[in-house]
Amino acid sequence: MKISVFTDLRFTECQTPTGVGKHIAHMVQGLANIEGNRVSVLATRDQAPGNKLRPASTLSSLPVSRLPLPWKAADVLWTLTGGPAVDNYCRGADWVYCPKNDFVPLRHTRLAVTIHGAHELDPQMPQPMDVRARLNRARRRLSYRRIIEQASLVLTVSNFLKYQIVDWFGCDENKIAVVGNGVEQKFFAVADQPYGVSGRSTDSPYLLSVGGLNDIDGGDRVLQVAKLLGRMNSKIRIVVAGCQHEKRHLDLAAELGNVELLGYIPTERLAPLMRDAQALLFLTRYETFGIAAAEAMAAGTPVITCGGTAVPEIVGDIGLYVSEDPEDAIAKISQLTADQQLHQTLRIAGRKRAEEFAWGACVGRLNAAFSKAG
Repeated sequence: MKISVFTDLRFTECQTPTGVGKHIAHMVQGLANIEGNRVSVLATRDQAPGNKLRPASTLSSLPVSRLPLPWKAADVLWTLTGGPAVDNYCRGADWVYCPKNDFVPLRHTRLAVTIHGAHELDPQMPQPMDVRARLNRARRRLSYRRIIEQASLVLTVSNFLKYQIVDWFGCDENKIAVVGNGVEQKFFAVADQPYGVSGRSTDSPYLLSVGGLNDIDGGDRVLQVAKLLGRMNSKIRIVVAGCQHEKRHLDLAAELGNVELLGYIPTERLAPLMRDAQALLFLTRYETFGIAAAEAMAAGTPVITCGGTAVPEIVGDIGLYVSEDPEDAIAKISQLTADQQLHQTLRIAGRKRAEEFAWGACVGRLNAAFSKAG
């Protein structure tokens, strides 16, 4: 199978990759490693200088075909007009595969696009109403409509997102395949390490929150829990890995003595940090997958979370679910820290569940989706 990959290559060059950046790298390299597949990159002019990808790109080992347009011009032109088609630049390809919400116009070559989510299109989510936000929503909506109309195969990371797309755009659910997201092997490996592998003091128990103190990730909920823990004089701290903060939440965090902000943490440090946490405090408002929850389970760390969006699909009955009342979270934290048998049961069950989210399993689902679609 000959596959030409088109994506915004800046996501493959980032030194602090997001979940989407990791998805691109693992899925594309995974396809390239399957016998019988021939994978190349279709790149815009500015992202492949000299007809080569920059050495920093995780896809730099793959052959390249270069389009005549720069990225921004191509994105605007294709979104607004739906053309011109670029089949001449990927001749012989069985598929053009876009692993990240991107649209590329084709007339004869089959298109497959992974949609990771768009909370700004969800009518159930509060949305900013300034002009820039409105324009961004309109652009995203138009881009997604073009994807749905032209793609032979639409890929999503969860069933939750699949049925959002069906509802929002009237997409035929039979052309949508769920491939999921993956967990890096470092998280599975660290589960076998003894407590204390992170190097933090074992006398200072902590809950880990990943992403940042923002409304989407439930930063206000995390801080409410921190407040209550402080009033109880609990020794448990809340450690936040990530840098996607909102100022008003940062201001409140600065007033609390039991919240520690670590900034961006690479996988090799995040995995042991996850392993040593009493639990992952995952109070998100909107998730189309919930990779932090899958990583925590792989590391053998219990998950305390809310039951909305895609979270139950990933965590299943392994997590401890709480309502929006922070007292409920405090009760679950107290239960977990007091009951070592429960903690161990969740460790074992969570790690087993996380195996279906290994990157190899995700690549297998993707390759099978291509084969099934013919």
